Amino acid sequence: MNEQHLNDNNEIPEYSVTPWEVILIIVGAIAVIGTGLLGLGIKALNNAFNPERAEAIARNLIDYKIPGESQGIFGLKLGGSEYAWVRGNQNPPDVILFIGKIAIDEESDQKEEESYKKQLIQNFASPPATEFDGSFITSSQRTEEKKFCGKNLKITVEKGEQTFKNTTSPLPAIRYITSRPDGDKEQIVILTTNGQKAQQKAEQVFNSLRCNDTPSK
Repeated sequence: MNEQHLNDNNEIPEYSVTPWEVILIIVGAIAVIGTGLLGLGIKALNNAFNPERAEAIARNLIDYKIPGESQGIFGLKLGGSEYAWVRGNQNPPDVILFIGKIAIDEESDQKEEESYKKQLIQNFASPPATEFDGSFITSSQRTEEKKFCGKNLKITVEKGEQTFKNTTSPLPAIRYITSRPDGDKEQIVILTTNGQKAQQKAEQVFNSLRCNDTPSK
């Protein structure tokens, strides 16, 4: 298990498209096609912010247990791909879980595919809602092997601090990132926890994850 400490002075800023920008691009494209479809697009986005619908999409992708109660943030089905964010019930949330099943171009080579997956992870680490505006500042990163959906997979573990727009001081935080192929799609999980028991919560939630095609223990 290798742990790498990150030096902010040596980092090159990466400018990626946020989920909000992706959504606005989609709505803009629909608007170009026609006003009728624009109305449908806006209705779909309104539905996407429905907590019950968001959690239903999330649980259709994977089963999970978040300490206390969980609540859906945003859920969307688009072009064969599915995206969902859920959260713990504390304010600010001490657990944020992203689950996605995203179409991958079968004709892309491995290098292009890895680059695409990295970009997806950057885009979807934070929910597309202004109340979750903030940052996750990574101080160290390591790779571990954990069982996920019945297979041993490499998990990227990031340690750092998380801030929200309404918090006065950063919170200690942990982020788990992994993905696995699922037919012609890629299933991506990004789990972020914060607080004094961030590591314990991350382990608890990650170990609870059960894919729909994986028998329960």
